[in-house]
Amino acid sequence: MPTEHPEPTTAAERRNARLYLTGLGLSMVGDTALSLVAGIWVKSLTGSSALAGLTQMCIYLPSLFGPLAGLIADRVPRQRFLICVNLCTAVAVACLLFADGAQDVWVICAVMAAYGTSLVLIDPAETALFAHMFRPSTRGRINGLRLGMQETGRLVSPLIGAGLFTWLGGGAVALLDAATFVAAAAATALLKPPPEQARPPRARWRTEILAGAAHIRATPALARILVVAALIMAVSGVGVAAQYSMVAALHRPPGYLGVLASLLGGASVLAGLVSSRVLARVGLDNLALLGLAAFACGSALRSVAWMPSVWLGSFVLGFALPWVFLAALNAGQQLTPDHLQGRVAAAVTLLLFGPQAPAQALGALLISHVGYRSVYLASALSAVVLAAVLAQGARRSSPPEHTVATDGET
Repeated sequence: MPTEHPEPTTAAERRNARLYLTGLGLSMVGDTALSLVAGIWVKSLTGSSALAGLTQMCIYLPSLFGPLAGLIADRVPRQRFLICVNLCTAVAVACLLFADGAQDVWVICAVMAAYGTSLVLIDPAETALFAHMFRPSTRGRINGLRLGMQETGRLVSPLIGAGLFTWLGGGAVALLDAATFVAAAAATALLKPPPEQARPPRARWRTEILAGAAHIRATPALARILVVAALIMAVSGVGVAAQYSMVAALHRPPGYLGVLASLLGGASVLAGLVSSRVLARVGLDNLALLGLAAFACGSALRSVAWMPSVWLGSFVLGFALPWVFLAALNAGQQLTPDHLQGRVAAAVTLLLFGPQAPAQALGALLISHVGYRSVYLASALSAVVLAAVLAQGARRSSPPEHTVATDGET
């Protein structure tokens, strides 16, 4: 794939980018903090781990309706829709102020369900507006910054949320999150995207909902990257349980995983920050290949019960999934027409993250029958195979480097 030469950003793009990243950064802090605190809050009110786990189910259950959310994102004015959803979510989250005893756990669960619904609605609309608002070169840079912010948020926000809950209680975290949704709505209102394009006539509802998946199947360059990305994400889910056995083999307590997770998270932040430069130099397919190579190397290094190897493997793994994910994300945005952006974004999310729960369950079953080294080595081999498949597909679809000589030329 030829190297892309980034175009200089315009003043309007820079302004929109600052507003977009500001709103996104604030909402990420509140989102991550509340997701953690909801379970802690229910546990402290009831003493029940089962009820605490129920709050997480309430958050993720609405993700089943992702394809419908993608259709909505492609049929409504996206900017106004995002403003409305953010403000409604702020009101819903503020209702947590009425939860002050075990009898009010239903309030927390109901709010978490509404909260999860808002996340499902916001994601495809935000992705579609983002793709419409920025040119490909600008999107690549902002996608990298966005991923870096997400990874930083995952490291910092739980500490903020847990600390605020311990100090002032769950109501304070609820107010923080409500405020971040209001801030996100304000930042979205200040954006100045170009006029939205005319949308094609509506078809049957089934055809409309499945249009994103149909577009992916009909676009080989997009399907190739997405299928590989979905498979390696599933492989990573299978390996989750192996990390506990790995730490035990190092003669460390389970809490030592926090150290390794911080190392991996720091590398993921760095991967996001440098991704736009790497993407501009090597292209989408090669960015995914680099991620797969990092996954293979990191998994192989983690299979060795030696602390320096595990540390290095954890750091290298931090580059793997971010680069594969960014290749898939940018491919979806670049190879999709505006009227399908929401549905393709929803399909991408479902493809990449839908298999995580069953993959982790499979990994938990496997680790009781095979050693963690076998899991990591099999993961490394899977990444090598997927890299070979992706490279072969990319070569087949690439145009020939040399044109055929015309008559009279030698």
